[in-house]
This record gives sequence, structure tokens and C-alpha cells, in this order.
Amino acid sequence: MADKDLQLLDNVELRFALAESDPQLEKTLNTFLCPVLLKLSSPFENVRAKVVGILTHINKRVRPKPEIKLPVTALLQQFADNNSVLVKNFTLIYIEIGYGRIPLEDQLAGLPQLIKGIARRPVVQQTTLAHMILPVLSSIKQHNEDNTTADPYGFVANPLDAICLLHILQEVLLYRQPIVGSQPAKHQSTEVGPSSSQAGSSASGQNSTSSPPPDGMSHQSVLQVTNNGKALWATTSELKNIKTGAVRFICSPTAFPDSLPLQVHLERFVALIAATGDAYNDVSGMGEDGLKRIKLPDLEDKMVIDRIYEMYQGSNKGKPIPGQEDAFRQPSSNVVKHRIMGYLSKSRTAAGSFPSALQVSFDCLYGPKANTKLVMAGMAFVQWIARMSSEATLKPIAPVLVSGLLKFTRENENVIGLESESAKGFAYVALGLISKRVPEIFRKDLTIVQGIFDQLASQPPNVKTYIQEALCTMLDAFQPMKEWATEDDVALILSVIETNMDKEEHQARFCAVKYANALFPFSDIPSKYICLMTVIDDKLEIREEAKRGLTFPNARALEDNAAANNNSMLPDFTKLLELVSLKSRTSSQTRLDELHARPTFGKSFIMGFSSEVFIHMLQFFRRLLITSADPDVIIEESSNEYEIQQIVFTPSTREKVKSWLLHMWELDSQIDKDQKTLSLYISFLETGLNHQGPQDKLLHSTALTCLLELFSLAPSSLSQQYAHRLGWFKPFISSPKPESRLAAAHIIGIVGTDGLEEAAPQRETFLKFLDELHSVAKDPTKQTSSEQRHGMVLAMGFILGRLYYRYSTKTYDIVPQSEVKKMVEDIALDLDSKQNMFVSGACVALGEIGRYGSFSEGAAKYVQKLIETAKNTKDIKIQEQAIAALGAIGVGNPDQAQNILAFLYDFGPKQTKQAEVNFTIGESIACIGAGWQCSVMDVFADVADKDPTKTDVDSAVMDDILKTVLSDMGSSPKAASKKAACIWLLTLVKFCSGHKSVKDRLENIHSVFSSLLSDRDELTQEVASKGIGLVYELGDQSLRSQLVGSLVGMFGEGKKATVKVTGDTELFDSNALGQAPDGSSLSTYQSILSLASDMNQPELVYKFMHLASHNSMWESRKGAAFGFSSIVSQAEAELKPHLATLIPRLYRYQYDPNPKVNEAMTSIWRALVKEPKKAVQEYLDVIIKDLLDGMGARAWRTRESSCLAMADLLQGRSVEEIEAYLESIWTMSFRTLDDIKESVRNAAFKTSRALTLMTVKYCDPKNVSAVEGQRVLDIMVPFLVQKGLQSSADEVSKFSLSTILKICKQAGPLLRSHISIIVVALLEGLTSMEPQMMNYLSFHTDKYQVSQEQLENTRLNAAKLSPMMEGIEACLENVDETVMPVLSEQLVALMRKAVGLPTKAGCAHLLVSMCIKKPSVTKTYSDTLLKTLGSSIKDKSPAVRKSYAVAAGYLSRLATDAALVKFIERLDSFYLETEEDELRSIAAITAREISKNASDRFKGVASAILPTVYYGTFDANKDISGVWKDIWEEHTTGSSSAVKLYAKENIVLLSAQITSASWNAKKQAAKGLKAMSDAMDLSAYMPTLYPLVVDGLGGRTWQGKEHIVELLPAVALASKQYFEDKPEKLQEIAKVLLRESKKVNKQYRRFAIDALGKFLDGFPEVEYYLETKPILIPILRNEDENDEDDDEHDKPLQTMVVASAARALGMSWTRNEQLQEQNSEEFVGVVSKALVRNIWNVRSALLESLDKFLIKLSLSTSRSVVSEESLLLLLDSLLEGSLQDTKYVSLRDQGLGVLKAFVGKICGTSAYTTRVRERLTEVIAILKKDPVPRVSEAAALLESEL
Repeated sequence: MADKDLQLLDNVELRFALAESDPQLEKTLNTFLCPVLLKLSSPFENVRAKVVGILTHINKRVRPKPEIKLPVTALLQQFADNNSVLVKNFTLIYIEIGYGRIPLEDQLAGLPQLIKGIARRPVVQQTTLAHMILPVLSSIKQHNEDNTTADPYGFVANPLDAICLLHILQEVLLYRQPIVGSQPAKHQSTEVGPSSSQAGSSASGQNSTSSPPPDGMSHQSVLQVTNNGKALWATTSELKNIKTGAVRFICSPTAFPDSLPLQVHLERFVALIAATGDAYNDVSGMGEDGLKRIKLPDLEDKMVIDRIYEMYQGSNKGKPIPGQEDAFRQPSSNVVKHRIMGYLSKSRTAAGSFPSALQVSFDCLYGPKANTKLVMAGMAFVQWIARMSSEATLKPIAPVLVSGLLKFTRENENVIGLESESAKGFAYVALGLISKRVPEIFRKDLTIVQGIFDQLASQPPNVKTYIQEALCTMLDAFQPMKEWATEDDVALILSVIETNMDKEEHQARFCAVKYANALFPFSDIPSKYICLMTVIDDKLEIREEAKRGLTFPNARALEDNAAANNNSMLPDFTKLLELVSLKSRTSSQTRLDELHARPTFGKSFIMGFSSEVFIHMLQFFRRLLITSADPDVIIEESSNEYEIQQIVFTPSTREKVKSWLLHMWELDSQIDKDQKTLSLYISFLETGLNHQGPQDKLLHSTALTCLLELFSLAPSSLSQQYAHRLGWFKPFISSPKPESRLAAAHIIGIVGTDGLEEAAPQRETFLKFLDELHSVAKDPTKQTSSEQRHGMVLAMGFILGRLYYRYSTKTYDIVPQSEVKKMVEDIALDLDSKQNMFVSGACVALGEIGRYGSFSEGAAKYVQKLIETAKNTKDIKIQEQAIAALGAIGVGNPDQAQNILAFLYDFGPKQTKQAEVNFTIGESIACIGAGWQCSVMDVFADVADKDPTKTDVDSAVMDDILKTVLSDMGSSPKAASKKAACIWLLTLVKFCSGHKSVKDRLENIHSVFSSLLSDRDELTQEVASKGIGLVYELGDQSLRSQLVGSLVGMFGEGKKATVKVTGDTELFDSNALGQAPDGSSLSTYQSILSLASDMNQPELVYKFMHLASHNSMWESRKGAAFGFSSIVSQAEAELKPHLATLIPRLYRYQYDPNPKVNEAMTSIWRALVKEPKKAVQEYLDVIIKDLLDGMGARAWRTRESSCLAMADLLQGRSVEEIEAYLESIWTMSFRTLDDIKESVRNAAFKTSRALTLMTVKYCDPKNVSAVEGQRVLDIMVPFLVQKGLQSSADEVSKFSLSTILKICKQAGPLLRSHISIIVVALLEGLTSMEPQMMNYLSFHTDKYQVSQEQLENTRLNAAKLSPMMEGIEACLENVDETVMPVLSEQLVALMRKAVGLPTKAGCAHLLVSMCIKKPSVTKTYSDTLLKTLGSSIKDKSPAVRKSYAVAAGYLSRLATDAALVKFIERLDSFYLETEEDELRSIAAITAREISKNASDRFKGVASAILPTVYYGTFDANKDISGVWKDIWEEHTTGSSSAVKLYAKENIVLLSAQITSASWNAKKQAAKGLKAMSDAMDLSAYMPTLYPLVVDGLGGRTWQGKEHIVELLPAVALASKQYFEDKPEKLQEIAKVLLRESKKVNKQYRRFAIDALGKFLDGFPEVEYYLETKPILIPILRNEDENDEDDDEHDKPLQTMVVASAARALGMSWTRNEQLQEQNSEEFVGVVSKALVRNIWNVRSALLESLDKFLIKLSLSTSRSVVSEESLLLLLDSLLEGSLQDTKYVSLRDQGLGVLKAFVGKICGTSAYTTRVRERLTEVIAILKKDPVPRVSEAAALLESEL
């Protein structure tokens, strides 16, 4: 064996040696190189040595000459198929040499072969292959985007190849060109052997000591990338092209389809990250763009995160392993690290991966190469860790993180620049986030937070903002302090807060106040002090925070706290005063030092505090005092402290404050001065009053108001201490501030009139003071200021009034009556003043005097003047003061009551635009009617231990008032009168509730209020509702029941008071035109009643009416006077037991479409529900059930409000809360989506949208656990599919579809149990939800000039692009082995029953996607699916058939051979057994798709399908045959070898078809057989074919039979071997053809004559001239009997018959000399004559016949078979019929050819006579003159031959 091999090798070596030229060598290499390499697998050493010797010779000749090409294609195939390592290595060497020498197109074609199996190659081979692949990639501009071949590189079948190649490309992208001189030496040798491996170890050893490898690489990877230094592009600018080609390839969706395993996409992702860090902008830009386009890996997958961490850190987490230095991979570059951090900061898994997360974070912060961007990314990741890592993971490493972050802040103390500052700021924010998760660290070491506070003083402004955010975040770590803090901890925190509250940095102050409020309760005194100190800060946010800290808890909170027996929620009044006093001493000295050091302009300080702070301190002290006395009190905010102190207190609060002050005053008398609470409080007030500075106006006003409150409510013994200090108050009645003057005058009235019972020095002082006031007030010189004079008048009024108050019977003993009268007259004179200030003062003074005593004389005069003032003034305030004065005078002077009332009755209704004036009138009327019984008068009893003299008012006065208001005005047709009456009635009920007359008329009052509820004026409605509530509160149980029945009857049954319409009745207010006067406003109160009725407690309607107020009037001073806030508080308490029933209804009513109902119910909700979130959470189930009922209610308003409420309720709900109601909510949402009312539908849309967001969220495994998500899906998917998508309402089906699609995209693996249901539903939805326009167009295509095919293609494309297909694709991503059994079964059923085109197209598209994306799970069911397609593919729609064909092509990849063969057999039956073009075309198209998408499988079953393909190439339909030809050429390259290869199968098929009953099949089979006869010898198959063809010519003529008659001579000529011993068969054929030539059908006859001629010409042994002559010659002579009936239309056809007869006559010319001699004359005569008289195509045929005649003619020197005359005739006819034809050059050429044959045939024979020669010479002479050069030249040449 070895000898034989050596001999062969010697011969080959000789061949190489003899190949002298390069082309010869190339040809020899193409033939022998691969076989020589195969001999390397020989077991004999001498053979292998011989091969190496030959290869060495080849190397020496080939390497220096790049123009010599090697057989790369054959080498690649050998490299892939051979298993010998040695053969592979050497083959690869020559592939490497030759690959770069072939054209680029060939390199691209060979690329898949280079890549295939690369993962299984040794590293050395991988390197070599990579360096052949890389330059090719750089040459691809649009890589495979136009490639229709799915998976061109086989990555789907071999994903490891993709991973291996991506690893290599990643290394290339990480590579950086080394510094010049540092790269390893290049190696090049002509020695044969695997050079890569030989150089590997040495190069590695050399490189390990050179410069470090690029970031992200190892020394080994550098050698691999540079091919041991041999890659020239590694050190040139070509590197950029290599990298761009690599990135383009990585980004190619064709090369890397989405169906590849996740590991492949992960490596793509990593490689593109490497590209983003490249120094070339083009490369980095392409990498960034690629990351946006490719399918990103799941960042929550542990494998993905570990791979990313590995890329960041390098080998072994950045720690070299001894002995493996060359393999150690460096950490990535900073750019790549920064990119990686961006992805790590989006992954929870990354945040919980320790220690990698910690190592990476610290590398970013402290790494030796860290830059600012990386630091920022590291800080962001630390924050991500703090937010997202689990508590169990974070706790152990939190101390390390905190320590590292604090170290970072210390080491970057003086950073400059925005990025650096932001990085440091991020560190603080991270500390704050960690503190929330692990508070123990910060609680144990409070110096951390202290240090962060200290940093605020030294950091740049940008960093301070971050620190502020961090400190605010850290608050959560210290709450609640009582659970962990010791006294030392509290003291330290307070110290930090106090230190920072005065710092210049506003961030420090804000955080200090924030900490004070958040960490300490409201009762904490130091924290209140801190808030007081910062309440006037320059920064709004600090002021607001301080104000929040000073806001008192509401009454309910105080009540709940007391019920829980907890410590008081209020600061201790005494301790707060003591603390402020203590601090003031320290602050005073500090402030004094500061003023000396730095004078402060524009600011004044009191007790060390700024005047603004001092004002807030006094206000807070006052509120605290009142709240301490009565925790239930509600203190209004107002800028006018004087007015508020008069009206805010209820009688009970006043009594409680009096008691508290009395108690404190008694305590003060028992203890030392320094500890006296009230004394200390008063000292603060006096200090404020004694101060003079820029803010003294407001300060004095505040202090005077507080002091007045004390004097009014505290024991008289307190005010007596100031009786001798009237002069001290005197300056304040001249204050520029009106409130100060009023308060000071009031104080003087109280203090100055005390202790004047007996004559004493004090009385003298008082009288002197009074006289001084009077003299100034009436000073005619007007030298005093207006303010001073105003104050004096006020003081006189208060003094005279309090004299009447204290000494009703002894007033004139103290001050003479004449003096009093004079003073009053002087005061009244100011009513005529033109200055409003004086008029105001006179009104107040007269009111104060008249309230407590009678004017005796002149009362009527004063009353009239006040009336005139009220009428004439334009100042509303003065108008109100005048009216109030009239009311006060009416109390003290009953004789003026009727006069005053008459004015008020008339004046009130005229004040339609000034509601507050009518409230003032109402108060005055109440005072006049009830006197001191009226609660309005309580505030004027302002001497704590002395009651005023109270005179009883005749009850008739109140009776008359009620009669007028109820009867005359309440039922008046005038809207203004009713409005005024309503307001007055409210004041009477409110302030005179104890009066008998009011009590007796409560039912009437209720009736009037009820009737006014439907008034058009909004304020009238609200006042009436308030009044109804008050009436109900005042009634006993029987009256309440009666009132409830009355109100229910009015609201529920529509019973209204009958209103008599007169000529004076006002149907519209002056400003109400255009509004509906039908009482529609009543709906608000009907809703309130409905709310109460739903609770089965109609009486609660009165409570609701108290709460349902939204008019700004109730926020005003007059509104506050009614004390409704306290009523609301009471109503809250009474309604508390009903909250469980009330809250669900109330929640819904807030969303009522009626704005008034909405506002009313919102008011009730806000009043009752102080913690909405908590309340809703507590009553969630009840609310949901109520809303579900409401969504199905009959009233549209209820349905709409329920929908809106449900939409809001669903926000932020957890899956546990909603799960039980999920299906019900969806059901009702869908029902309302189809509501008859549009507004309800819009509301339902909002509900459905909120429901969708929530449902989708809780189907996402990223948001919920797998169990929870599965439960939601189990509920929702069946519901949405069965009740949603199948709904007849478009809105419902569309919303269901939208929701399902979102679920499909988010649910991931949780969707698996429902995939089959969803997919089938979506596929059916493609048809059911198709726009109706498409169906319409399908019946009106002609009308719109659209073809059916165009329309179907449009529908098909629309289905593919439909969102439903996106949903199906999303479902497909989660299909696995558990899903496929059901999915395949339902898909098969759907394909069989589907009706709509979109559904069918969707099924086909789904099958394709399944094959591409899920081939492994689809394979098991592919046979069934393919079988189903066999039936479905016959669809009547071409578009559907095409789609199913594509699906069949892809399924063929996965189906078994048996199933595929059966499917192909079915396709064969479609094509072979029917004549319908649709079925025949779909068979061709399907076969093409199988060929295209499953080419390997196609080759495996080629013997089953290629015969049909071959047969189809001859289809009469060009479109169909074109498809078959494409398939044939693709799989056979169109060569005749394929015909020979599948000859047997083809013959079987064609034989069957030629016997078919179908003429078309016969014709097509005949074409195929004829083509086969042209390509091969058919002798072997003639036993089968001969009888079939001969039989096929039997019978009558049919269209297409000519193909069979043509076939017979063709197969006979292709089977001469068969006929060698069968002459009888030839005779039979001749007879058959002769018979067919006699047929009448001219179209057929001409083919039969041609066939006869060809047969006889091909078989000279068959002598048949005598038999054919009788048929052919008559045709030429036009004597054929079949031509008699020719018409004009048959002439062209007859001409073709004549031409065929002319050719056949020559072809059938006998070779027998005797017969030639007998028939030559006739032959020549017939042909010559015909040649002269026929048209050009017949002449052409005659010339062919003459040519055959001359060829077969037997001439010799001794004998001539043709006469001289015949030859001369032939020459003459040739000259005339051809050679002299100037019109057709081709005829002359053809004639010239015959002439040449003539010359060649007769020269030297006996036929060449003189005459013939002469005539021939003449003819040639004529030809020599031909204008065509080639003719004349040919003639000259012929002449020379003669």
C-alpha cells in the first residue's frame, strides 16, 4: 500500500515539476493539492514525509506569487469533512494562503464554511480562521441585510459557534495598537507545518515580559488577536476597518436572529459594550447604536450580571493568579467601566451580588484610574445598592459602605467643579439612603449626622443642596426617638439642632427646623423654641417649616390623645415661658456683643430676639394659653387680632379661659415672683409695649390685644394693678395702627373705670384723664393728629360705656350727666366728618355707650344720624360699624328699637351684593330682639367678675321680628328679600337659640329654610342648609322626627312650599339670566339626603348640612362669628359611629358629575375624614362593593361617579387588596364602557385605563411574586378573552385587546399556562377586529380600481403589522415544552376552521416564528402541523396560499423525513393530478419555499421532489415554470449531470404523465422527455418509453400533440444503441411519422413532417424516400389535395407546411445511388422551380434541402447520378432564387453556402462538365460583383478553387 501511495506521489510530484508556467501550476494545484494533503493521514511515515516534501516544493513556488490561486472551495470542504488532525492543520495552512487571493465575492461565499464548527476547533485553528474572517467582515458594507437565507451562518443550529466568534470579536474590539517597538516580532517562514502553534509558546514567553496588555485583555488574548504579530492590520490604520466590520457583523439581525439562545445575545451585548469604549469614534458610535438595536439580555439574570461583573473586573475579580500571568485578563478601561455601571445600576440582581457589588463600587470611588465620571457612576451604584438590595444583603456590608462614603467625603474636602461636587453630593445622598435601610448604624454613632451638619458650613453651594437632601432622608433613621434614644442622645441631637439654627447657611437652618419638628412631639418645648426662632427666616421654606412646627394639633387629635391617657400633646405654658426667658438672657448678651462688633441697620431686638420673632412668640403664647384652657377650641387665623379675640370664643371657651386664668392667678399669688406664670407672660407683653423700633406698630398691636384678653377674662385684681398707669396706655391710643388704638381704648375703658365707687384720688385722676381726652377730642384748633383724635374718641366711648357697665345707677355720681351729654354730643359730631376715620370712631364710641346705658335725651337724634351714615357712606366697614352701633343702641335704648328695626328691614334687602352687611344687620336685629340673651352680647361682658346690668326685652319684640322675617320677607317673591331674610333667620337661630319665641317657631323656621334650599342664589342655599342644621340641633326628639319627615318629603318626594307668583315676583336674579330657574340646585341636598337615607338614618342629613359648606363667606370674619367650625367638630363626633356605612357612599359622592354635589360632598369628606388614606384602606372592601353596585345603577350620575371613584381608588393598590374583586371590576368597567351616555363611557374609559395599568403591573414578575402574578393571570386572561375580546361592543373589545397585549409583553414566563388561549384569541381577533372597510372593499374592488390581489396583500401586510401579532410574538417568547401540546392542538384546529384571511395569515406567520424562535419545542409537533398545512394550503386566496407555503418551508426544517416526503407527495398530487393553475402554482411555490428555507432537508428528499421539479420546468404557464426552474437551477446548477442523476425517477414520472388523460400533461411530459433526450442517451429506458410515445401518436389530432410527434425522433436519435438490432422498430417509427405527416391539421402536420425529416436524416439506414416523395413533392408543387379549401387566414400556416416539406424532402433524400439516379432530376426540378417562386422562409428551407441533397449525393469520376441539365438548372435557380436576392442578405449567405457545397461536391467528378464549369464561372463572376464584401470575397475564393 505504501509503495502504491509513493508511486502515486511520485507521479504527482512529476506533474508539479513539469508545470513550468503559473497557469499550469495553478491547474495542477486545483487537481492534485487536496488529494496530496489527504495522504498526510497515511499510517506510513515515508508517505507522510514524501507529502511534506511535495508541499515544501509547492510552498516555495506559491507563496511568493499571489497571482497563483489555490482551490479554496475544495480545501474548505476537505477541512470541514476530514477528521485527521494533521490533514486539517495542513489544509488550513493552504486555506490561509489561498483565501486572500480569491475574489471578494468568493470570500463572502466561503465565510459560512470558515465559521461553521469554529467552536470545536483548537485555539490555534480558531486564531487562524479568525484572521481570515476579520478582513472579510470589514469589506461587508451592508452585511447580509439583503440576504434572504435564514440563518446564513448556522448559528441557530450551532450557537456555540456564535459564542466563540463573538468572544474573538470582543477581543478585537478591546485591542489597542501598542506603542511603537513594543509589539512582538513578526514570524514568517516557508517551512511547512502549523506555524501558528510553533510560534505560540515562544511568542507568549516573549510577550509576557513586555508592556502590559490593553485594558480588558490578557497577554494570551493579545497574541491571539495579532496572530502572534503576523496580522499587519493590528499595527496599521486598517485596524479601524477591521473593528467597524466586526461591529457591523455583531449588529446584524440576519446573522444573529432573536431566536438564538440568551447566551449568544449576552455575548453580543458584552462585545458591543467593548466597542463603546473604543478610541475610534466611528467604532464607539456604532457600538452605542448597536446597543439600542439589539435584543438586550435580562439584567435580572444572575448569569448575565456575573458576566458583566467579569468584564468589569477582569480575571479572578482583578487579582492575578501566580503562574498564570499570561492568561490574566486586565480590568476594563474607564469608558467601558462607565458603560457597565450604567447597566449595573438598573439591576436588582447586581445590587445584591456581593462581594462584586462592593468591589466595583469601591473601584469606582478609589480605583487608581478612577476619573470623575466613574466616581459619579460608582456613587449612583451605591445609591442603587442602598435602594434595591435586600435587607439581609445590605446589613452586613452597610458599615463598610458608610465608612467608605465618609472617607470619600473627607478625602475630597476641597473639590472644585460641577462634576466633582456632584460626586461628593451623591456620597451624602447615598449615606441618607443607607440610613433608611440600616438605621442602627446612625443611631449608634450620632457623630455621623453631626459631622454631616458641620459640613454644611464649608461645602460649595452645589454640595450643600445634596447634604440637605441627605439629612432630610436620614430623618427616617431616627424616628421614633422614644424607642431608641437615651437622654444623652436627645441632648446631643438638640445641641446639633440649636447649633445649626443660627448658622448663615440656610440649608443648615432648614435641616435644624426639620429635625426639630420631625424628631420631637409638639409638646416638646425646646423644639417649639427652635421653631419660634426661625419663623421669620429669610428663606420661605424655613419659615413654612417653622410654621408647621407651631401649628396646633386639631381638636380630634387632642381628644384621641386624652382618651388614650397619653401625655399632653401641648407644650407646658409655664415651662415654655421660662425657657424663652432663660434663653433671652443669654441671647441678649450675645446680641449685644454682635451689635458692638457689627451694627445691624433696620432691625430691632427685644430681650435678645428680633422684633418679628418676638411678635410670633407673643401670638404663640396667646394660642397656647387658650388651647391649654380649652383643648377643643378652634383658633382662627387673622391679621386683625383685636377682632378675632372678640368673636372667636364660644361662651364655654370664654368660661374655661376665665377659670384657667383665675387658677393661674391664684397660683401666682402663692409663689415667688420669678416663677409666676401670668406675671412672666405679662412681663413679655409689657416689654413689647415698652419697645420702640421699626416693627413697633405690629408688635404693639399684638401685645395690646393679648393684654386686653387678659384684662377681659382675668380677675379684676389683675387689671386693678394698672389703674394708676392710665398714662402708660395713653400713647397707644395715638398709634398709627387702628387695631392698636382700638385695643388701647378698650383697655383704658376696662382699667380706667375700675375702683371708682367712692371719691378717692383715683377718681380724681380718672376724671382729669377723661377731661383731657374730651378736650383733645373736641379741640377746635385741630393741632392734634388724626390718629390721636380718633383714639381719644374711642377711649371716651369705651370709658363712658364701661361706666354704665360697672355703675349703672351711679354713673352720674362719678361723671356729671351734663358732662356725659356733652361728650356724647361731641362724639356724635364726628358722624358728619368727611374723614372716614372719625366717622368710624364715632360709630364705635356711640355703640359702646348706647349698649350699656340710655342716652335719655337725644337718642332719636343719634339713631337718625347713624341711619343716615349707614345709608350714605360708601365704606362697607363704616356701614357695618354704623349698623352694629344701631343694634347696640337698640339694646340699651329699647324705646328706639322699632325705629332701628324699621330701617334695618328696609335697608337689608337692598344690600344684595354685600352679604356681610346683612350678617351685621342680622346680628343687630338679634341683639335688639333678645338683648343680653343674645349670645352676640357675651363678648361685651368684658369685666370678668362683674356682669352688666341686663334688662329684659319684651318678647313681643322678638315675635314681631320673627313674624316679619318668616312671613313677610321669607315668603316674599323678591329674591333679595328672601336672601336677607334667610341670613337674618340664621343669625336669630344661632345667637338667640335660647329665646322662647325662637324655640316656639322652630318648625316654621325649618319650613322657611327648607323652601330656600332650592333658591337660585348659592349663598342663600348654603345659609338655608346651615340654618336647617341649627334648627335640628335645637329641637327635641319629637320635633327632630317631624323635621326629618318634612325634609325627606321635600327632597325625596319633591314636596315644595307653594309660592304665589305675583306681578312683583322676581323669576331671575339680575345676574342669573341664562341659568335654569327650575330648582335644579336642589340636587346637592337631594344627594345629601340620599347619603343619609342610604345609611337608614335620614336625621343625619342635618349633620351633613353642617359639613357641606364651600362658600368663601364662611371663611370670612362674619362667617367665623357663627362658630360653624365648632359645630362641624361636634357633627364629626356624632357621625363617627356611622363611618363604616358613610365612607363608601361619601367616597363615591366626591366624584359626582354635578359640581355642587361634588363640592358639598368633598367638604363633608374633608371634615369627617382627617386621614383619607387610612380611612380608605380600612374600608376598602366596603367601598369597592358600593362602587361596583353604583357602576350598575339606574341613575347615570351614579354610574359615572362610581366609575370615576373606582379609577381613583385603584391607584397604588396591591394585588392582595384587589384580587377578589378583579373580575367584577373588569365586568362592570366593560358594561359601562358600552353605556348609553357618553360621559359615563368617558368615565369608564378612565376606570379601564387605571385597571389596565394595575392589572399589567401585577402580571409582571418584576413587580410581584410568581404566585401572586399567576393568580392574577388566572383571573384575568379567561375573562378578557371570553368576555372582553368577544364582546359585541367595540370599546370593550378594543380595550380588552389593549390590555391583553400589554399583559403579553409584561407577564413573561407567568403567561405560559394561558398562551394557547391568548394566541388563538388573538389570531381570531385578526379577522373579527379587522376594519369593516376591508370587507366592504373586497366586494367593491372594481369600483375603487383595486385588484383582489392588491387588496389581499394589503390585508395580509396589515395582519402582520397588527399589534395582535406583536402580542402573539411576545407570547411565543415564553413557549416551552409545557405549552406546545395544547398550543399545537388548538393551532391545528384553528387552521382547519379559520375563515378570515387575516386569521389564516396570522397562523402562517406564527408557524414561521415558531420555527425560527422555538425550533426545539416545535420540532416534536412539526409533522402534525405540516400535515395540516397540506390541506390548508389549498385556500382560494393566493395571499393565504403564499403565506402557508412559507410556513411549510420553515416547518420542513423540523419535520421528519417521512412526514416531509408525505407532504411532498401531496404537493405532487396537487401539481400532477389537477389542471387548476391555483393548485399547480401553490405546489410550485411551496416547493420553492422548502428549497429556500430548508435547503438541507430538500437535498435529503431530492429524489422525491426533483422529478416533479424537472417536470414543472416545462409547464405551459411561464409563471409556474419559472418557479420550478429556479428550484431546479438552485439544486442542480442547471447541469445535464443532474438530469442523468435523476433520470430513472424522471422517466417514471414522465412516463406516467405522457399516458395521462390530460392533453396538457401529455404535452408537458413530451417536453420533458425531449429535453432529456437532448441531454443523455435514453437507450436504457426505451423499452418503457418507445411504446408509450408511439401509442401517444395514435388517435385523432389534439392541441399539443405536436410535442409528442417531435418527441418520437428525438428519443429515437438519443437511443441509437437500442435500435441497432431492431430495424423493424425503425420501420415502425417511419410508418407512424409518415402517417402523421398526412394529417389534415396543418399546425400539427408541419411538426409531423419536420419530425419525419429529422428521423430519416438521423437514421440513413431507413430508406424511405420513395414513400415520402408522394407526400412532400405535391406540397412543394402546391398540388396537395388538402390545400384546396385554404382561405386567406390559413396561408401563413400553409407556407410553414411548405417550408417543412422542403426541409424534410432534403432530409429524406436517399443515399442509394440507383435511387438517386432515378429521382435526382425530379428532385432538382421540383426544388429549383419552388426556389424561384416562393417567399423567403420557404426558399431558406429549400436551400437547406439542397444542402442535404448535395451532401448525400453520390458522385465519382466514373459515374454521375445527376444530369448536366439538372445541375445547370440548379445553378440558375440558385442564382435567381438566392444569390441575386438583394433584399435578404441571409438568403445570399445561405445560397453561397450551397454554392460552396456544390463546388466541393462536383469538382473532380464526371458531373463537372464544361457547360457546368462555364455556368459556374458565370455565376461566380456575378457574385464577385456583389456589394457585400464577404460575398464577393467568398466568390473570389471559390474561383481560385476552380
